[in-house]
Amino acid sequence: MQIFLIILGVIAGLLALVFIWDRFFQQKNIVKSNFPLVGRFRYAFHELRPFFRQYFGDDNAFAPRIVIDWILRVAQGKTGYFSFDKFDTTNHLHDGQHQMVHAAAPLNNDEMKPVFPVIGENRKHPFKMQSYFYRSAMSLGSIGFEATYAMSAACADTQSAFNTGEGALSVHHLPRVKFSKSKKFFKYIQVAKIFRLLYFIAPGKRMKDRVVDFLGNMYCGKDLRDVYWFDKKAFVFYTIDWDAPLDAFPKPEDLTEDFGNIILQVGSGLYGLRAKTKDGSLELDWDRFKKVSSFARAIEIKLAQGAKQTGGILKAVKNTPAIAYIRGVEPGIELVSQNRFPYYDPGQIHEFFDFIEDLSDAAGGKPVGVKIVISDEKNIEPFAKELKANPKKGPDFITIDGGDGGSATAPVALGVLFGKTIYEALPIVTSTLEEHGVRDRVKLFASSKLYAPHMSARVLALGADAVGVARGIMVAGGCIRAGVCSGENGDCPVGLATLVKSKRRGYMQTLERKIVEISNYLNAHHKGVVQVAAICGVDSPSKLGLQHIADAENVH
Repeated sequence: MQIFLIILGVIAGLLALVFIWDRFFQQKNIVKSNFPLVGRFRYAFHELRPFFRQYFGDDNAFAPRIVIDWILRVAQGKTGYFSFDKFDTTNHLHDGQHQMVHAAAPLNNDEMKPVFPVIGENRKHPFKMQSYFYRSAMSLGSIGFEATYAMSAACADTQSAFNTGEGALSVHHLPRVKFSKSKKFFKYIQVAKIFRLLYFIAPGKRMKDRVVDFLGNMYCGKDLRDVYWFDKKAFVFYTIDWDAPLDAFPKPEDLTEDFGNIILQVGSGLYGLRAKTKDGSLELDWDRFKKVSSFARAIEIKLAQGAKQTGGILKAVKNTPAIAYIRGVEPGIELVSQNRFPYYDPGQIHEFFDFIEDLSDAAGGKPVGVKIVISDEKNIEPFAKELKANPKKGPDFITIDGGDGGSATAPVALGVLFGKTIYEALPIVTSTLEEHGVRDRVKLFASSKLYAPHMSARVLALGADAVGVARGIMVAGGCIRAGVCSGENGDCPVGLATLVKSKRRGYMQTLERKIVEISNYLNAHHKGVVQVAAICGVDSPSKLGLQHIADAENVH
């Protein structure tokens, strides 16, 4: 009893000290001054608000809860079916704008024959997609090493395309390319055999991973440990050797399924592709580009992003020595890409088309596309006119990023003021291209909050040829929507969007399961879109059109 009173007295004393500090000494906070001690609860509850919103409220700001539940269920290998009490009563789904026309004689699943888009049909090495879906651009650095590996592996396993984002390419984008000493584009560090025993006797996955971290820090150096991946069979740490000669890198005909379907994004910061210039100006290192693009099926030039028109932003806390090494920049500083792509001038689009051809030639004849945001016809019309004027030049695909897209580091004003939603933007693009007679020249990629089949089927009917998915893959891969992706106000608690090792260990521990769950989600998404096409009476989602949208008269 006496000990209890002592503890109670100590607690009361500490609270009294906090009260006195708030009332008489602190000079920063009005609430604490007027309501000492009690006022602190206001900020405690404010910090807890996102967690209460997730678990005790509807939380429809991010996406309708019913959609998030569907992603989680199919990722776990379930059907995604819902009972009566799960039907949407908020009109988020059945709002009169997502409805499609039910055919009088729908097709059965065994009658479906999906036809996937071919990008750059006239190029020397077209990109023959094997899925309607690709992982939208999320850069290594904004997403952690292990999560990038898991997403890359799932996309390779499902033959979905994978956009690198503008954060450069690393060994983590090649998870299914088996390490071999005969692959000269790899460099490796052999670990002494004596450490095999230490690794194999370590109990449990997490302890084995700790052993690998210990060995990685010892052999690769703590700063560059994350640049390497560990192959437990060969017992080596390996990475891509960018200093290897060009002929050591894969030729277009060497890209087997193991390499996945990578779309290399080139952003305005030219990360991982920069030439060293005396005046510090941004120029493309063409030799490096040839090496990096050797792993890709297509190249995307990022001209604009729906939620971040300033170009890429990576907070200093995420610009670790390993990330800086991969990107070719100085570590520990905030990276803000310039607003405009260095090789693009709207008034000289002819020269930009020449640049596109130069990229394609340097990549061995692979397709090249551009990523833009649509506010009105003026955003797409210069491309349409130049495509018409130059029948043999120009982008092979155009990625339309909706104005309601997401980003971990978008200033609020830029995230909500610019660009139309993907459902509004696509009709503008398709009609403008059709008016100039060049719609058949390019494929259209649609990207922006397209989590589930009912969303993706609609954009396909509006003219898209492929669908970019980012947040859906993140949720399937473990994201709990904590809202701290930038790293500025905390670390991602599940280790997905952080470079803090202590958080990433949990992700590494469940890595193989996350690959399966992301794969399940992509497969279910594909299955759902095929089902929609079947009900519309066409044997391939590629045949969906405006005639399959119930409110088509309101589209334009």
